[in-house]
Amino acid sequence: MRISIAMATYKGERFLREQLDSIARQTLPPFELVITDDSPDSGTCDVALEFARRVSFPVRVYRNERRLGIHANFFRAISLCEGDCVAFCDQDDVWMDNKLERVAQEFADPDVLLVVHGVKVVDGDLRPRDDNTASHWSHHGRYAPLTTNPWYVLFGMSAVVRRSIYDYIDWRDRPEHPIDPGYPMSHDTWAWFVATSLGNVVAIDDPLVLYRQHDDQTCGAAPDRGVGQKIQMMRVAGETHYRRMALAASRRADKLRHVSRDAPTPVRERAARAAVYYRRLGDRLQRRAGLYSAATSTVRRAGTVLRLLVSGAYRPLDQGGLGPRALLKDVYATVFRVSIERVHGPAATGVSAAGRTRR
Repeated sequence: MRISIAMATYKGERFLREQLDSIARQTLPPFELVITDDSPDSGTCDVALEFARRVSFPVRVYRNERRLGIHANFFRAISLCEGDCVAFCDQDDVWMDNKLERVAQEFADPDVLLVVHGVKVVDGDLRPRDDNTASHWSHHGRYAPLTTNPWYVLFGMSAVVRRSIYDYIDWRDRPEHPIDPGYPMSHDTWAWFVATSLGNVVAIDDPLVLYRQHDDQTCGAAPDRGVGQKIQMMRVAGETHYRRMALAASRRADKLRHVSRDAPTPVRERAARAAVYYRRLGDRLQRRAGLYSAATSTVRRAGTVLRLLVSGAYRPLDQGGLGPRALLKDVYATVFRVSIERVHGPAATGVSAAGRTRR
């Protein structure tokens, strides 16, 4: 199993050596390490090049001529990888020595397109935090196509994906993720979308990365929320947000209808089924959005909820539905005439987030 590592860096010299040293200790050495640096005026490249001179596996370092930003920088690193699989790597974490060897075992099955693992949340000095792994991990075991939460936001450094999924569907024109408006889907949310649509996903509990939290990071783990906060967040999604989710689902369906002709026949067949899944999901979200319009009467809201319920729209997320939490929220909106436009967080929408926050 040839596993490439894709690392996108930006002014990462503070913690980069520790991350690189943990890669050097892997019991299964990587096929290659590809680093694309978005800060050529920093010392990041010097650290990477010094590392390349002292390890036995290939390390290729690329300085971007202009600033790409975190998403485009990661996609560039992935596009330059030549292995069978790609492990996403941040610049400031520490990998367990057996990370690559452990995930490689799961890729013995050719139908597995993505493997995700647990993480251990630590502070800047690698000391475990109180809000460790339990609240930031919600998948366990093996999942067939379209049997997971389509809006799940995973920790990128916890994912290893087959390189081929980036060839099946053109990733350059990506739809937005509804909890990150204004930005095309990131490398990890794209991997989750394509892999869960076209193949099997394996989620293992092993915490194979120390996920470092510090003041300079771009994304981090969200703090644990109490019951009261979660209830409040369930009340604050509005019509605009659900229409944005509906549009995102429809755009995903469009992407799935344009799978490469070079993709294997089973992949194209799964893509066709996934396109139907996302089109239906978009239709349901569009109807749901009307519940949160100030112009919709209580009677019409009740009728919409009833029709959605009868049609099976509130089935669990892993069965293609909106989920029971959505039913509870929609009943609440119907009874109390909720019509709030501002979105305060992903938990308000039925979106299950791994806890990533943008800084």
